[in-house]
Amino acid sequence: MKINYSNLKTIKKSIFFVCFFTFHLLYAQSNGSIKGKIFTNDNKAAAYVNIIVEHTNKGAISDENGYYQINSVSPGNHKLTFSLLGLETKSIEIDVSEGVVTKIEDITLNVSEEKLQEVVLEVRRKNKFNQKESPYVSRLPLSNIENPQVYTVITGELLDELQITDIQGALQNAPGISNVMQGIGSGGVGVNLYLRGFSADIAMRNGIGTSIRTSTDQANIERIEVIKGPSGTLFGTSIVSSYGGVVNLVTKKPYETFGGTAGFSTGSNNLSRLTVDINTPLNKENTVLFRLNAAKHAEHSFQDYGLTRNWYVAPALTYKASDRLTLNVEAEIYNNNSPSIYFNPGNAELTTMNDLNYNFENSYGSDYLSNEIKSYNVFAEAKYKLSNNWTSQTLLSSSNSDNSTNYLFLDFLDENDAERRIMNIESQFNTTQIQQNFIGAFKIGNLDNKLIVGLDYYDLQTPYRRTQLVYDVIGADNPVMDFNPKKYENLLGEIEAFRIGQRDQNSFSIYASDVINFTERLSVMASLRLDNYNDKENDYKQSYVAPKFGAVYQIVKNGVSLFANYMNGFTNVAPDLSSGVKISLKPEFATQIEGGVKAELFNGKLSTTLSYYDITVNDAVRYVNNGGTWSQIQDGVKSSKGLEVEVIAAPVKGWNIVAGYANNNSEFIEGAESVIGKTPYAAPETTINLWTSYKMPVGTAKGLGFGFGANHVSDTYVDDMNTLLAPGHTVLNSSVFLDKPTYRIGVKFNNITNEKYWANMGSYVQPQKTRNTVVSFTYKF
Repeated sequence: MKINYSNLKTIKKSIFFVCFFTFHLLYAQSNGSIKGKIFTNDNKAAAYVNIIVEHTNKGAISDENGYYQINSVSPGNHKLTFSLLGLETKSIEIDVSEGVVTKIEDITLNVSEEKLQEVVLEVRRKNKFNQKESPYVSRLPLSNIENPQVYTVITGELLDELQITDIQGALQNAPGISNVMQGIGSGGVGVNLYLRGFSADIAMRNGIGTSIRTSTDQANIERIEVIKGPSGTLFGTSIVSSYGGVVNLVTKKPYETFGGTAGFSTGSNNLSRLTVDINTPLNKENTVLFRLNAAKHAEHSFQDYGLTRNWYVAPALTYKASDRLTLNVEAEIYNNNSPSIYFNPGNAELTTMNDLNYNFENSYGSDYLSNEIKSYNVFAEAKYKLSNNWTSQTLLSSSNSDNSTNYLFLDFLDENDAERRIMNIESQFNTTQIQQNFIGAFKIGNLDNKLIVGLDYYDLQTPYRRTQLVYDVIGADNPVMDFNPKKYENLLGEIEAFRIGQRDQNSFSIYASDVINFTERLSVMASLRLDNYNDKENDYKQSYVAPKFGAVYQIVKNGVSLFANYMNGFTNVAPDLSSGVKISLKPEFATQIEGGVKAELFNGKLSTTLSYYDITVNDAVRYVNNGGTWSQIQDGVKSSKGLEVEVIAAPVKGWNIVAGYANNNSEFIEGAESVIGKTPYAAPETTINLWTSYKMPVGTAKGLGFGFGANHVSDTYVDDMNTLLAPGHTVLNSSVFLDKPTYRIGVKFNNITNEKYWANMGSYVQPQKTRNTVVSFTYKF
C-alpha cells in the first residue's frame, strides 16, 4: 500500500528560494568581465597560462582548453599580461565597460607544442591524486595547510583508475573507513560505513544535506570528501553528520567548452553498465552552461539470487547572470531496483562468523525480493558578489524518494538454520534544507580575517508503514529452497502492519566561523553553532551549542604546518520502543581533541597528514540482544582514540601512490560491568588502504598503465558484549589500462585472492563480493 503525502512545506520553501534568486538577480550590479582563449603559434590550446590585470589584484589561469575569465574588473583602460614559465610573455591594452563581458581576441604565444607540453606535464606531474582545495570542508577559502581539520579527498582521477561502478567501492580508499555496506532504515537504502570507531552515512552533496537513505549513482560524482571528526559546528545534527566524520559527494559541474565521455563496462556477474557525460555551452557568450550525466546499470549478485537494475539522469545548468551573480541548478532522477539481505547471527551462539555453516554462493533469497526506490533530488545555488571582499551564498536542497522495500533478514537459530524474516516497508523520504551564508575577508587592525556567518534550516518528513513475517526456515541442508511469490503476497495481505507513522524532524541553526591570521604563519579558527532540533514524532526537542576551535602554525610557509583542533558533535537519541513501552533517552554529546602535522612538499608531489585524535562520547547508547530483540541501553561513556596517516605521492613521472593507515582504540570506559573495557561493535583496530599505479608518460607505449591496490581491515565485533567476532580481511586488486586523449580501455581485477569476508554494522552483517572482473571502455570527445 502506497502512502500519498503532499510536501506542502517543501513547496513553500522552494517558492521562498525562487524569490530569493529573483532578489539577487534584480539587484545584480557589476563592474566588468574579461574572457578569451590562448593558443600557441602551432594553433594548440595553451593551458596554465597566468593572466594578470596590471596594477590590480585581478587575474586568472587558463584551463586545459586555453580558456580564461576574470570577473569584477573596474571599468576603464587596463594592461593585460600573459605569461608562463619558459614561454613568451605578452601584454595587451584593453578597455573594460561597466556591466559588459569584454571578449578578448585570441592570444597567440610563440612557443612550440612540444615545449608547452613539457610545462603542462610538469604541472600535472605534481600529483593528480592530490586535490585538497575545497569550498565545502571549512566553507572558507582555506588550503589544506591552513585548515586545522583533517580531511581526505578521493579525486575523480582516482575514481577513473579504480573503475568504480558504485560508491561503496570508492570509499574504501580513504584512511580509517571500514565496513562499507548497504545501509537500511525506514524503507530506504543508502550506504553505511564506519569511521574513527563510529557509524556514518552519506547524507551530504555539495556541502548541503540530503537524505541518508536516498541513493545516487557514481556517474555524477566528481570527487568524494571525507571530513574527519565530529563536525556539528558547520554541518549540524546527526541527521547529516556523525562523530566519526562527514562524507560529502561533490557532483560534476558545467564548464565552458563542449566535451564529454561515453562509457561501457562489462564483466563478472553479468555486469552491463552504460554511462554518458555531455557538456556544452548554450550561448556564444558562454554565460549559460549545461551538463548531463546519465547511467544505466544491470548486474546479477555474486550469489545465486539477487538482481540489480538502476537508471540515473542528472542534468546541471549554470547561468552567469553577471560578473557578480551566478546561478547553479542541478537535478537527479534515480530509479533503483536491488536486493537487501542481512544476516542476524545474534541467537546462533557463535564465537566467530567462521563458525557459521554457510556457503558464500548462497543468498538464501529470491530475485523476487527486491527494493524499488524512485528518487528525485534538486540542488540550487545563488552566489552573489556583494563587494570585492563579501559574497552571499544561498543554497537549497530538496530530496524526495518513494520506497517499496522487502528487507530479508536471516535470523540464525544456530550455525546451520535460519528463519527467513521479511520486512515490507512502504515509505517516502522528503527532505529540504535551506542555507544562507555570508562569506567575507577583511582586516581588524593588522589582522586578516576570513569569516562565514550562516543560517540553516533542515526538514525531514518520512511517512512509513511496516509489516513483517517469518516466511520459513532455511539452512545448510536446504540452501536453495524455493521462494513462492504468491505465498508471500498472501501472507503479507493477512498480516496487519506492526507500525504506521510519520517521522517529522527539523532543525534551525545559526553558525559562524572566523579564521584570524596573527602572522603569516600562525592562524586561529573559532567557530560556534546554535542548533534547535525538534522531533515531532517522538515529541522531543533539544537545543545545543556546538563550539569548534583550531590553530595552525606553518613551520614552512605553505609547506609544513602543525595543527590542533577541538570539535563538538551532538546526537538526538530517540526513545527506546523495543519493550513496547516508550523509554526516553538523553542526548549524546561528543568532543574531539586532535593534533598533528600536514605537509605539501616538492611542488605538490608529496602530500601527507599525520594526526592523533581523542573522541569522548557521554551518555553513549549501546545495543543489547534480548532473546533476538535488540534494545537500547544508555549507561556509558565511550572513548575512541587513534592515529591516522595519509600519504599521496607522485615520486616520478607517471607513478602515483595513495596510501593510508589508521589505528583506532574504541572502548566503553563507563557503564555496565558487562561492557566496560569492551570494544563497540564494527570498530576495527587497524585499517590500511593502498592504491598505486604507473602510466607510461612518453614513448610508443605512452598511456599504458598498471595499478595495484590493497585494503586491510582487522577483526571487529558484531556486538558490544564482544561475544561474536567478524574476522578481519585483506583484499587485493589490480588493473591494466590504456589511457589515450580520445579513449580509455581498462581491465580491473577485484579481490584477486577470492577473500570471503563480511561487512559489519552491528547486529547485522553482509557477505561481500568475491573475485570479480570489470572491463571498461570510455570514449572521450
